[in-house]
Amino acid sequence: MKKLRKGDPVIVIAGKHKGKVSSIGRVDGDFVYVKDVNIVKKAKKGEGFVDKHLPCHISNVAYYLADQKAPTRIRFERSADGKKKTRIAVKTWKVI
Repeated sequence: MKKLRKGDPVIVIAGKHKGKVSSIGRVDGDFVYVKDVNIVKKAKKGEGFVDKHLPCHISNVAYYLADQKAPTRIRFERSADGKKKTRIAVKTWKVI
C-alpha cells in the first residue's frame, strides 16, 4: 500500500519546482503526476509545440499539511483488532 494517493496535497521537495504546493493527479508505480508541476513543451509535427505532463519520482514530493504549512511523513497504524490500517501524519499525529 502506497503512502501517497491520488488527490493528496503535496509539496515538491527536490528539483526544478522545489517548494511548489499542489495535489497528486495520478500515481503510477514509483512516479506521481503532480498538477501544474513538471510540464514541458514538446514539438509535434503538424501540431507545433504542445504541453506534456511528465511524472516526478515519489521521493521528490512530501505530504503537505495546510494548517501547519509544512511537509510531513506518513505512517500506518492498525486498529485495535488489527484489521484496518489508517494513515497518520507524523508531525501532528492526526488521521489523514
